[in-house]
Amino acid sequence: MDTELVETLLIELLQQGRESFTREKVLANLTLAATAAGGTLSYKGTPLQHEHMLLQAALDHMRQDLGDRYRLRAVLRLGDGLDGVELGAIIEPHTSTSPLPRFVAFGSTARTCLATLNRDMASIQQPKPMPTPGRRSRMLPLQRLASQLAVTSRDMA
Repeated sequence: MDTELVETLLIELLQQGRESFTREKVLANLTLAATAAGGTLSYKGTPLQHEHMLLQAALDHMRQDLGDRYRLRAVLRLGDGLDGVELGAIIEPHTSTSPLPRFVAFGSTARTCLATLNRDMASIQQPKPMPTPGRRSRMLPLQRLASQLAVTSRDMA
């Protein structure tokens, strides 16, 4: 282990002013110090961070299909689960006055959020059956009118 290099790197890092601290500079000095100490500085994200990255990647893939009409976001919010945090996926039009639908899904995993989004999007895209027209008062349907005329003409004959 190169203790002089470790000390030099850590002291250099601590002597920098706060305005010159950047994530890259801190990570570079700590990585070099860990290497000089004979170790490695590795970062393995939490399961929630991993799920968040999966959700963001899936939304980026969906962006290709939806085009520029929508804005897609992967978010975290306080939820009801044991961990207290859950994932969220939001697909919304760029403008609030747009007639396009907005989709929101929450869940503990990326798969749950995506399943909810896909279900909601599929239900919107299915054609809705046309409502049957209601009966208009004081209007006779043509078939009924024809049958009444046939009965009346038979009675007159």
